[in-house]
Amino acid sequence: MMRRIPSLLTLPALALLAGCSASSVSRPNLTLPRQFAAPPEAHAAGAEALDRWWLLFSDAQLASLEDEALAHAPDARSALAVLDEARATRSKALLAYDVQGNASGSITRGQTTISGLGGAGAFLMAPAGATTTSAGSFSPSWELDLFGRRDAARQAADADLTAATFTYHAALQSLTAQVASNLFQARGLSLQLTEARDTLRVARELADIGQRKAKAGIGSQVDADSLLADRATAQANVVQLEAQLSVSRQTLLVLIGRAGAAPETLAVDGALGAAPDVPDATPATLLVRRPDVMQAEARLRSAMGTLRLDSLALLPKFTLQGTTSISAIAGPAGYTTSLWSLAAGVAMPVFDRARLLGERRAQRARAEQAAIAYEKAVQSGFGEAQNQLATYGADRARLALLTEAEARAHHAFDGQNAGYRAGVVDLTALLTAERTWRNARTSLSALRATTMSDAVNVFKALGGGWTPLDPNHPVTSFPDQKP
Repeated sequence: MMRRIPSLLTLPALALLAGCSASSVSRPNLTLPRQFAAPPEAHAAGAEALDRWWLLFSDAQLASLEDEALAHAPDARSALAVLDEARATRSKALLAYDVQGNASGSITRGQTTISGLGGAGAFLMAPAGATTTSAGSFSPSWELDLFGRRDAARQAADADLTAATFTYHAALQSLTAQVASNLFQARGLSLQLTEARDTLRVARELADIGQRKAKAGIGSQVDADSLLADRATAQANVVQLEAQLSVSRQTLLVLIGRAGAAPETLAVDGALGAAPDVPDATPATLLVRRPDVMQAEARLRSAMGTLRLDSLALLPKFTLQGTTSISAIAGPAGYTTSLWSLAAGVAMPVFDRARLLGERRAQRARAEQAAIAYEKAVQSGFGEAQNQLATYGADRARLALLTEAEARAHHAFDGQNAGYRAGVVDLTALLTAERTWRNARTSLSALRATTMSDAVNVFKALGGGWTPLDPNHPVTSFPDQKP
């Protein structure tokens, strides 16, 4: 049935009838301090150094492993596949507002045979023989987008794709941080293993000296047994560290996409360099650098776009529909027919209105949740960055103090060891000095590895590990609240 499209002058009345003016969604609180509290020393590399922060370590092996992980790691390839799916989903969502319709066609082959007719009846019948009937039709339809449904759908679809893009970047950011942390952990274990083997060597020497003194009658068997116990403990520590290093190597191989390789194929020494300074960054940097914050902002935009769509669903839909068909019969009495038509239609939700209003209320609540999640992401990101900076600064200060303590403990042990060998220092004093030095050395090695991991955590907390496509992304602007 043909319907007239209402005059555009009636559209404001239709809008009021639909009651599409949704209440505002709460604005998220994005207020942040101008500076981090007690920030560590920063160098003039600038925030752009965060893109590939691992280069600040001046570590060839680290840079090589990061490149390998980004190219071959299962996590990186899986994240890229998810992003490809999001791109396809966006295209599918927008195609629903393009011209719709299908073309169809058919061919029929038939044979007409007449028998038993004579006289005048023969002139009333169609001629006998083979006939071929061809038919085709095309029925496109198009919605007249008078209220901006396509624009609202594009807003939601673009925001969904943006959120998926930042999910991809967050996966790469996490991957690069895990690679660096596991490498530094493996190096720390390698360093501790070297020191444990050195401790075992010293324990063996002392155990031999204790045994010789006991046999010569110038030392007690109790002291000798105590030294033998220390030797066994040192040997057990070596075995434990060897196993931990093997596990750490295998974990790193899995991360970079070489899970089938033997742990021994990954060379890891105990070389832990100095942790780098942090590039210049402020709390505002987090809004354009942290993928989780930008993802939360994109999800809010998507929720607002969907809320706008749900409000527009209460308005009438105007459509144009055309139909073209053609039919041809080839045969003794062939002919061709064609037909075309153009219709305009309008559909107004009536009995479905209550359901649509309920869906809009639910979507408004989801948009409110998205606004709160955005605010939480900003605040959590700032808290994480502040905490990681504070931890990094404290551990660097502790590292300087433990370095001095280990050097003094080593000097004291050397003196006591020389005195014990000369017979002027008893075993208790020697063991006390040895254990003090061993504990200081173990603490120093562990802290060196921890400080390097602290640096990785700082770079991740500041949003490093990926390259923003647009450094001026307007994430501080709140999406349009009027659906």
